[in-house]
Amino acid sequence: KIKEFKIDNIVRIYNGIDTEFFKPSNLINNNKEKRIKLLFAGSLIKRKGADLLPKIMEKLGDNFVLYHTGTKRFENPNIIPLGKLDKHSLVKWYNSCDIFLFPTRLEGFGLCVAEAMACGKPIVTTNCSSLPELVVDNKGGFLCEKDNINDFAEKILYLSKDEDLRIKMGKFNRERTVKNFSIEKMAKEHYNLYSKLIGN
Repeated sequence: KIKEFKIDNIVRIYNGIDTEFFKPSNLINNNKEKRIKLLFAGSLIKRKGADLLPKIMEKLGDNFVLYHTGTKRFENPNIIPLGKLDKHSLVKWYNSCDIFLFPTRLEGFGLCVAEAMACGKPIVTTNCSSLPELVVDNKGGFLCEKDNINDFAEKILYLSKDEDLRIKMGKFNRERTVKNFSIEKMAKEHYNLYSKLIGN
């Protein structure tokens, strides 16, 4: 943008997440299902990579189940719609999944990724647009090549075999979100910017 608009005083302020609402749950997961639970949240449109979900799940096989927001039904029986969720239900699903999957092609910020991070979940998403600013590759999850089905499947398989790594990445994401993407930080940065602009 600096080159495009020929200005150098751009201030970047990230969207803020309510990290007191989107947070790890202390509830014990009594689900006896042995399969790794993946979650996709967002509109089921091509821009967000929804068309890649069945292909990724086909590569992963029956040891994995993918839950997604919305009502669309895919042919793969391991992809299960959750319908439209309110924010209370959404935070429960963030907490109940093992891995948050988001094979998007373009994001301005990645709100659902930040929410899942705030809930202490490892992320498998695309190495494009704003996602590398949210997810630290190999620390908070994995950034995959855009449209590369094998890359997404391989990273998910790798994470599925190491619960300790999933927990470690989730803790890293929680701390990173509280530090960098909280509502409090966003409000403070807006306040500082407006104060500077009006000369206070």
